[in-house]
Amino acid sequence: MRLLALLPLLAVASAHVVPIERRSQPGAPQPDPIDLRPLEWGDLNVISTTDTHGWLAGHVKEESYSADFGDFASFLSHMREQAQHRKKDLLVVDSGDLHDGNGLSDATPLDGEASNPIFQKVNYDALAIGNHELYLNEIAEDTYKNFAPKWGRKYLTSNTFIKDAHSNKTVPIGRLYSKFRMKFGTRVMSYGFLYNFVGAANNTVIEPSNVTVTLPWFQKSLKEDVDVYLVVGHVPVRWAEALNVIKAIRAVHPTKPILLFGGHLHVRDFTAYDGRAYGLSAGRFMETLGWMSVSGIHDRACRVETNCIGKNLTVSRRYLDTNVHTYKTHSLAHPLQRFDTWRGRKITQEITKQRKALGLSTVLGCAPQDYYLDRYPYTDSRSLLDLVTKEILPFSIIDKTRPYPAVVYINSGCQRFDVAKGAFTVDDTYVVSPFHDDFVYATVPYKAAKNILNALNKAPFQKRDDGPPPAPDNVTLTPGYVTKDDYGYGGDDWPHSPIPSVRTPNYVSSPLPANLGDNDLVDVAWLSFFTNLMLPILKTLDPANNYTAQPYRVGITTNEMWPIYVKAKWGNSTC
Repeated sequence: MRLLALLPLLAVASAHVVPIERRSQPGAPQPDPIDLRPLEWGDLNVISTTDTHGWLAGHVKEESYSADFGDFASFLSHMREQAQHRKKDLLVVDSGDLHDGNGLSDATPLDGEASNPIFQKVNYDALAIGNHELYLNEIAEDTYKNFAPKWGRKYLTSNTFIKDAHSNKTVPIGRLYSKFRMKFGTRVMSYGFLYNFVGAANNTVIEPSNVTVTLPWFQKSLKEDVDVYLVVGHVPVRWAEALNVIKAIRAVHPTKPILLFGGHLHVRDFTAYDGRAYGLSAGRFMETLGWMSVSGIHDRACRVETNCIGKNLTVSRRYLDTNVHTYKTHSLAHPLQRFDTWRGRKITQEITKQRKALGLSTVLGCAPQDYYLDRYPYTDSRSLLDLVTKEILPFSIIDKTRPYPAVVYINSGCQRFDVAKGAFTVDDTYVVSPFHDDFVYATVPYKAAKNILNALNKAPFQKRDDGPPPAPDNVTLTPGYVTKDDYGYGGDDWPHSPIPSVRTPNYVSSPLPANLGDNDLVDVAWLSFFTNLMLPILKTLDPANNYTAQPYRVGITTNEMWPIYVKAKWGNSTC
């Protein structure tokens, strides 16, 4: 109270020496301030992130999500001060996937080499592993040896293991579980689960969650006397793998509070499993912070669990846009209180330094328009996939020295984000197309080639149900998230106009060569990782031949194809 009374005097006294606060990364736009509803606080409160994918610099081209990880650190510091003042417990959790999506995490020889040390500067209370920490042996090994030990009991991998090269034993990458007591008395039992991921490196093992929950260690942990079960998992909150854990806890504890924080699908979502168990996903790419508050955890009557059957917890959820106005509005105790903290400023400076060292702001060319990943059908001229299939694949990938015409197939998921009109930078190559997927090919008759895309892809386009609520009065809405979850609309902190979303096929291709007869030969190229899908299709379409995959355009991947195209086609433009 004394500090708040002094703040106005301090601000006036030091106005001539205190510079304007530097927030976010240089040049990052800021949104126009609007009034935001206060957050609801409960006995236990949780801030969650997931699927950050290296976006620790924030979105340097989008004002709604322009806060960087230093701003996030400052926000957490103030929120913990608020929790202390309110005498409420506050948890901060992350649900995995730390790279593959941004130059800060992907432009180093080893993914996460620059970004992981920055991520570790934020004080999380519980973390789970994601599938992107497990695709490659060296990444999994680095996570086990260098990342997990930094967190100790906080890094939870209840069903994810690695083959230790020294002991020759299969061991958990992190901790199976952790029990801890929070400052204001909440006793927590925490777990970390990954969905049943089948594409992991061969030095790792992912145990199905329905198996894990039957094991002696898990069943023994359910006998501990705690107030709440915390499940932090890289798993969608509605998938069977999450439900398996909820059901296993419920089989022993019919009314014990369960909070599950998931991820992987890159969506904002909230679900009520029952009146005393809830799940929340906090989106993707540091666009969203998830907030959940829970009251009723310390109800003394619930010491006997059967007494609380039918007695629901009081729960609120909110999805926060990650910009400094959001952070200041919800975390500062006084309008004149300084937002930036020492730790936050240092993290921001380190991000700026690493981005400069990696050359991420180097301009490769100028995009002539916006290209969107999923706002329009993939054949629309505004679609990024239309640009990729009609322009980039033919220019960057098709080998014109070959004697046969070619068609190239990719999975649409290898492209990850929109392209904004204007400067296209080195960072954008990782943002739009982060994966280094290589190409292979086989030469087949046209009668087979013309049917491949249909065989790969069956699903029609479908639009998501947006159905936004009425806009608030006197507010100009910017395009953004309009979320409907188990509590309906109202979870989004900032009101937005909905962005249309069209489902794209799983696989797309460059145009088929024209004017060919059925027996004319065609080079069919595809990404090597789905060879096990492509070769059986070729056998079905052309049973008379046995095909093998041969390397195609060695050294050019889905990441490298973008700078090849941009430098040649957009390089002479003026932004």
